[in-house]
Amino acid sequence: MCTIKKISLPIIILIILLLMTGINVSTAQTVEELQNLLNEGVAAFNAEKYWDAQRIFQTINTAAITNNPLLTTSALMLIKTNYHLGESARSLTLAHEFLDDYPNSKYIKEVKITLAEILLSCENYAEALLIYLDLLANNPDPETQTICEDHIEKIVDFYLTTEQVKTRRDSSADDFSRQYLTIKLAGLYHAAGNPKLAQSELRQLPGRLENRYLSDQLQNTETAIKKPPVIRQYIGVILPLTGANSLAGQRILNGVKYAVDNYRKNHAVDIIALVLDNRGDGVQSLKQAELLAKNRKVLAIFGPVLTENATLVAVAANQYQIPMITPTASGTHLTSLGPYVFQANVDYQNLGYFLGLYGVKVNGLKTVASISPADEFGKEFTDAFCRAIDEYGGQVISQQWYQGKPSDLKYQIKKMHLAAIDYTANHFNAKFNLAKKQLAELVNTDSNFFNDTLRIAVGERQCLIFKPDTIYRQSLEETLIMTGLMKRADFEVYDRDTTAFPSGLVDGFLFPARANDPNLLVPQLNYYEIKGNLFGSANWNDPELFRRNPDVLKNLRFVSDFYLDTDAQAYRQIVPDFARKFGHEPEWIELYGFDTMNALLSVIASGADNRESVNRGLMEMPVYRGICRNISFKGNRPRVNSCAFILGLEGDKIKPVATIENGSIIDSRGGQ
Repeated sequence: MCTIKKISLPIIILIILLLMTGINVSTAQTVEELQNLLNEGVAAFNAEKYWDAQRIFQTINTAAITNNPLLTTSALMLIKTNYHLGESARSLTLAHEFLDDYPNSKYIKEVKITLAEILLSCENYAEALLIYLDLLANNPDPETQTICEDHIEKIVDFYLTTEQVKTRRDSSADDFSRQYLTIKLAGLYHAAGNPKLAQSELRQLPGRLENRYLSDQLQNTETAIKKPPVIRQYIGVILPLTGANSLAGQRILNGVKYAVDNYRKNHAVDIIALVLDNRGDGVQSLKQAELLAKNRKVLAIFGPVLTENATLVAVAANQYQIPMITPTASGTHLTSLGPYVFQANVDYQNLGYFLGLYGVKVNGLKTVASISPADEFGKEFTDAFCRAIDEYGGQVISQQWYQGKPSDLKYQIKKMHLAAIDYTANHFNAKFNLAKKQLAELVNTDSNFFNDTLRIAVGERQCLIFKPDTIYRQSLEETLIMTGLMKRADFEVYDRDTTAFPSGLVDGFLFPARANDPNLLVPQLNYYEIKGNLFGSANWNDPELFRRNPDVLKNLRFVSDFYLDTDAQAYRQIVPDFARKFGHEPEWIELYGFDTMNALLSVIASGADNRESVNRGLMEMPVYRGICRNISFKGNRPRVNSCAFILGLEGDKIKPVATIENGSIIDSRGGQ
């Protein structure tokens, strides 16, 4: 007999929304139609399109069909989807309802695992512990055991005090939980340097444990407490694992897990990544940073992802004197918040400055012009690039800006063109007047132009050339060219009525494009004949764009803190193992997490075992050369990564034409 439930107002509103967004609730009445919807929902969920997935699973859950065979499947997916959307309270309610309504479902285990994760994210550690113990007792498969063991280990060692674990053990109603927690208590007492209490706990257990799993755990613990205790230390990881930025957070976490797992295989130190979901929220980030910072077992904080979250965590990091390293935050002034903040992502200021440095030292830029987006990124990048030009004697002749998409830059290009012509004219007058003075001195002192066979008399507009057999007049222009004081190109007159840029008018052009801007910029570069030395940001890294426009972009150089050589041995070595663990080859953002965590772990591997030594180690760390990024904090600005790649077209591939290490240019042959 079906129980008819009253449809609540939120459900009615949801159905209206479904109808507005094109999902026809009334027509999804057959099993086949529901199965198609389910497939669509799962595909949306796997693509991290959680709002779409939520609407679809809710449609299936409310379908008017007797004995809906997909009800439990959609209910499970609704629990997961709500959790990924950051709606923890709703997800908890759905999970408890599922356990009550479908106690014999094949999804019970998966629902409990999800429920425990949600409880952990809500800081309900004791209740999460009970669920993990229940799962451990009733699911002997290795995968479930590993999941439960990892979480229980962190709960009893970090989140709960030893006294709270003891209280939970004493109140346990089932033998499995009581015996398992007794074994854990023995391990905790041993780690705290109290072997007598550890032995006392183990003596409370029966002489022979019936459960094979518990028997193995007991044997492992008895072996461990005969040895000196291993100090377990943590790296706190704050990432957005649910909510709007969950895709980036989950991917970075994959890289973090892979780095930590590899480290634990090869080192005796017991390092654990303690992962917290900040949901992309600043207040939650600060709260979690304080939780981590107050526990001295935590050596450092990894994360967050967003600059606004990282700014709040930085406040806590400096207050509690715990080093934090953010893999992706790009705010220029983040590290100025205090001496415990490290930024693995090269910020806009360093990127722009490094590119300008390359332009001056390698391309010999004397004059540059820029067209940039009028936002924080564009301003910081452009100002830093131009500062490098200024510092080395170059001249910025025009800075132009655009709002929104750069679909029509005629106005900016016209202004840049006129500024370049005016600069050239002004520069010509100064150069011409200086050359005239030099010529007057040259024809009276230099033996090449003042000898028995040659005399030159300099006039205001013309010069007389005296040779043994002849005397002739020559323009001042030709005389300056003949003597090498000026070049013929110096006297070219540029047309102010055209916007085309002839060769030599400007040495270099900067276009620090945002994502998708290059596709709009290239046709305009071609139309206005802006070629020569072009410079840009990492958003120019589009091999297909280079392939289609080789003539326009052959001299483009852009800066990035990321470069992946998929043929490199270091990359090929990790791909098979990574794919086995995560089901796909590592993506670039996963490698960001992997490289950044490995840089931190390299400091710990070198002997850093407390917060101060980790902090010093990061500041003094030699260049860490990772799979896709190099990291060093010893460069031009304290605790900001000072390593990057200058990339350009080499043959038919985008490759580094130079690297930046510690703020210095290293060319492709390894020289400075």
